[in-house]
Amino acid sequence: MSTKDEKDWLRAILEGKVKPGDAEWKRIWQEEDFTGVRRVLREVGMRKKDELVADRQKMWQAIEQYRGEGKNRRRVSIWRWVAAVMLPLLLCGTLWLSLREKKEVLVAKVTPEIEAGTAHAVLLMGQGERIDLSMTSGDTILNKGDVRIRFDSSKSVTYEQVVGTPAKVEYNTIIVPRKGEYQLILADGSKVYLNSESRLRFPTHFEGKERRVYLEGEGYFKVAKDAAKPFIVETKEVNVRVLGTSFNVNAYASEMAVRTTLVSGKVQVSNRTGEEVTVLNPGQQAVWQGGCFSTQEVDALAFTVWIDGKFYFEEGATLKKITEQLQRWYDLDFIFSSERVKQFVFAGMIKKEYTADEIFSMIEKTTRVKFNVHGRTIVVSELDKYN
Repeated sequence: MSTKDEKDWLRAILEGKVKPGDAEWKRIWQEEDFTGVRRVLREVGMRKKDELVADRQKMWQAIEQYRGEGKNRRRVSIWRWVAAVMLPLLLCGTLWLSLREKKEVLVAKVTPEIEAGTAHAVLLMGQGERIDLSMTSGDTILNKGDVRIRFDSSKSVTYEQVVGTPAKVEYNTIIVPRKGEYQLILADGSKVYLNSESRLRFPTHFEGKERRVYLEGEGYFKVAKDAAKPFIVETKEVNVRVLGTSFNVNAYASEMAVRTTLVSGKVQVSNRTGEEVTVLNPGQQAVWQGGCFSTQEVDALAFTVWIDGKFYFEEGATLKKITEQLQRWYDLDFIFSSERVKQFVFAGMIKKEYTADEIFSMIEKTTRVKFNVHGRTIVVSELDKYN
């Protein structure tokens, strides 16, 4: 049985085109080698967490139960959706038959799920000390001269200046790897959410006429108000200047642009030399690309919902843009079979707690693509018209 035959057979059954007693049905059930069918089941999203021996009749009964008969039959146009719902209940192992009609049950090899990221970061202290923040347990306090650093159970780190001690400013750096995210409260009370594959360099407390931090990657800032000390987020190409507001800065080098999205208040965005300046109001986004700014009205939720543990893929979001987010959160690398596939679109809000496999399945339900997993490399290809 060829792979194409297997897929056509499974699809025909799920869509009600093949029924018990049909010549085609009998031909397929007489096939001895069912290993190929196992591959098809896995391709359409099957999970294998337990061991279960199934025979052909039980397989057919489960298919019939979900497909339905007569006028109540629900024709399935998106057969992968039915398979994704039905097959985990149908089969967790596979029955392999030898050519000599001797049944031999083998345990299916379990493919590890690609788990979601977690709160994880590394803190680099001014004197070179390195602290793995994912290893801190409960609430921990670290005293560093004039600064008290709190590591709390909610997976955030807070800086507090100790009153009455001589102030000595040092710079620390918090590094968030792929599959990580973290929260930081600066010494002035400003809160920073850092996304995967990001880093923030910041002073242990603020002195002088400004509050300046240095960002690589993506951060969401809730800045404490201080009219006397503007807060400045410096990236490789853009500076964002505020007094007290909430905004998001996306400055991943791979995206070839710096996006500043304002949620509340007002911010001034400029290039590093200060020659190009633009001011944003809530719901606006400034994009620095190709040496100039462009400003547009946006749904700020699409660019900030990540801090609430969700992906928001707005209407028209291409698979290329979507996978740029997924690769950081799940530590994956994506390869597209063609430039055309990169431009396929998908929209929706999805919880970041889902495994990558579950998100792939959601996208496959409405988009004619297939995610083929090879370790941490994912090949995205277009389904042909026969799938």
